[in-house]
Amino acid sequence: MTDSVPRIAIIGGGFSGAAIAWHLTNGDASLPPVTVFEPREALGQGVAYGARDPRHRINVPAARMSLTTAVLDDFDGWLRADGALEADPDAVLPNGAAYPARSVFGRYVAARLAPRLASGQVVHRRVRVTEVTPRPGGGWWIATDDGERTEAGIVVIATSHPAPAPPVALAGLAGDGGRLVVDPWAVGALEAIGTEDRVLIVGTGLSMADVVASLDAAGHRGEIVALSRRGQVSQADLSDVTDAWGDFSTDPETTARGVLGRVRRALGEDPARPWQTVFNAVRRQAGAIWAALPVVERRRLVRHARPFWDTRRFRIAPQVEQVLRRRIAEGTLHVLAARIDAAARDGDGFAVTLRRRGGEQEVASFDAVVTTTGPDHARILSSQPFLAGLARRGLLRADPVGLGVDTDREGHALSADGVAEASLFVAGPLSRGTFGELMGLPEVTANAEMIAATILRAVVPVTPPGERAVVGLPSGV
Repeated sequence: MTDSVPRIAIIGGGFSGAAIAWHLTNGDASLPPVTVFEPREALGQGVAYGARDPRHRINVPAARMSLTTAVLDDFDGWLRADGALEADPDAVLPNGAAYPARSVFGRYVAARLAPRLASGQVVHRRVRVTEVTPRPGGGWWIATDDGERTEAGIVVIATSHPAPAPPVALAGLAGDGGRLVVDPWAVGALEAIGTEDRVLIVGTGLSMADVVASLDAAGHRGEIVALSRRGQVSQADLSDVTDAWGDFSTDPETTARGVLGRVRRALGEDPARPWQTVFNAVRRQAGAIWAALPVVERRRLVRHARPFWDTRRFRIAPQVEQVLRRRIAEGTLHVLAARIDAAARDGDGFAVTLRRRGGEQEVASFDAVVTTTGPDHARILSSQPFLAGLARRGLLRADPVGLGVDTDREGHALSADGVAEASLFVAGPLSRGTFGELMGLPEVTANAEMIAATILRAVVPVTPPGERAVVGLPSGV
């Protein structure tokens, strides 16, 4: 049967790519090997779950994370059987909720995939994709940085967002020996920062909290100033608050103002109810909420509400929150609502002109600057050569909200003229503009399951007795 089924290639082996490979090969031996192109050593350990700093913890309890929605506590079961918690006693709270290092979740995904890799159902190619081009007659050519060219009938793009871009005022100050850190997730990114250095962190969300935790663990005791336009700091997770309250998908609002008003009313109806329950409901119903909004209202919602949403949606692990609270109490962490108007070198450091919200300009000196402003969405199509090439050929386009790559509701990439490419898929956070909420589990898990199911429906023949199987997508490659 495999001769009639197209070969499937997945570009990107972080969580999304690994999860899709796992679901594609879950009990179906009729598929040819699924090839995952990922330069990292192991699958499942992308930007989010490849971090080696043990202070970078998952920000929800392990019991709410899984590779499959069929077993929501699969990670928690693996975690306790593996014994990973024994070396990290701080990971478990008094109520039993576990917040291990993110890299441990990456190890869990790799462990679940290991039997598929050993059997050859999944093939991991540690190379970087440089070009994807259509084959005459159907399918795709995939060129890689080792000079090879691979054929595939179906391609799934599951790469991550580009790293943060520094504010315009800082963009010309790179090449400073590590004191301007544009990508805090790069290996050794914070090593040039001294223990007494005065540090400016641009951004006040979850990534800022991780940087503070890393610096603190490395013995940093100098002053840290974290700023963003609104000064919104990621809120703490409550491990014992898992329920959701509120209906936002029945007769969903069609304007950004209407959505915000409905959420505010739900928050105000019972002030004693944890606000997390309302945001849990909004998150679970985000697909329906988003789908009801016209593009212009989606843009308006992102522009006005995204900082508030992100700092409540992406919560801080309790262990990390304790570090922030202590640093604030000690006077070594200050959070400002401000923007950067200008910056210049000042000896070995930087002179930064800040404008507090509603206030005057002030000039402050810093020994180091770290950017944690989130993905650079504007560079998605130019961030990797193969994406830029597909865009030049008109085979994919940016989504109209500006969050990623445009897709239909089944994950097919939309061409420049809006036509769905039947054998080209975009998965995970890059398709956030279509689905509204695709930056964390379990939404990314559900998206991976959906992409895998869509592919399997299209390519696995259902053959009536006595009849020859017919597959609709390109075959023989």
